[in-house]
Amino acid sequence: MMAVLAIVTMTASAQNTLRDNGTFSLQPKVGLGIGYLSGDWTMPAGVDRKSRVGVVAGVEGEYYVNEWFSAALGVNYAQQGWKFEGGGSKVTTKLDYLNIPITGNFYVAQGLALKTGVQFGCLLSAKEESTDVKDAFESLNVSIPIGISYEISNFILDARYNVSLTKANKNSTSDNKWRSDLIQITVGYKFEL
Repeated sequence: MMAVLAIVTMTASAQNTLRDNGTFSLQPKVGLGIGYLSGDWTMPAGVDRKSRVGVVAGVEGEYYVNEWFSAALGVNYAQQGWKFEGGGSKVTTKLDYLNIPITGNFYVAQGLALKTGVQFGCLLSAKEESTDVKDAFESLNVSIPIGISYEISNFILDARYNVSLTKANKNSTSDNKWRSDLIQITVGYKFEL
């Protein structure tokens, strides 16, 4: 983080953003999410953990504080979770969240931003195959998004890794503390308001 701040500080005076200071924009976005299980768990022999690929869709508002920094608040729907495969069986855990990311965006070059902040996720549903397992999972997921985006002609390509800070499973033990992490790649379009 200190290296990012140093780069931003050294280059901020030479940067030109695509927006004037004080500008507010709204960005609908849609993309792909790759959810997976992290943390501590005991894996039975012969069972492999896989990621779950799903949809991410939402909207983000961004306010340009100055020529190199903006603050953003968003809301999105994300399909997260994971799969276990082995021993002739496959179980998919589907966790669907309503996520609220709050990020600071550091523009290190025109249109190129590094971003980080905090994200609050509200669990909408949890299923293993067709069985409802929502009661087995925590209703709140707090994560740290770390990402990069590039803007050209108001189109935004955004990639983020959301590192979960909270456990996902309610009945956790010292060797079974699951976290629901997410890699997301989205495309959006900025509208100035």
